[in-house]
Amino acid sequence: MEAEYTLTRKIRELANLITKNRDAEIRALGLTTAQADTLLYFAEHPGLSIADLKQFLHTSHQTAQGIVRRMAEKGLLHLSPSQSDGRRRQVVLTQQAWSLCQAMRRNGAHAGGLLVRGMGPEERQQLLSLIDLGIQNFSRRSERGDSLHEA
Repeated sequence: MEAEYTLTRKIRELANLITKNRDAEIRALGLTTAQADTLLYFAEHPGLSIADLKQFLHTSHQTAQGIVRRMAEKGLLHLSPSQSDGRRRQVVLTQQAWSLCQAMRRNGAHAGGLLVRGMGPEERQQLLSLIDLGIQNFSRRSERGDSLHEA
């Protein structure tokens, strides 16, 4: 049980370091973390709407709408009629937004490089596989509504 506790604490420490680094890089780009997540979401999922963003961020429609509105005011996004459904408006990234996405990806790649420095290709793959397994374990527990506490 002590090893599992220590592992959890170390992973949390790593997550905090990654978050602190990411937040500083995002602030340097003039974005909030919600705005950065929004840009990357729409860059990776073109043609989606505010309703899709709401589900991704696990927030209210009003909050997602406010994020998109403020980003449109900054010249990062605009809304256009959906090609598949004229009643729906899709969120589109501007050229400025695409440039910011590229910068965030470069920053993320740099942070990833720091994380795996000194690891060989097999160790990197093993780390990725183990992290994926941990995420799956927590996701399954969450989906079932299991408690973290043992009975």
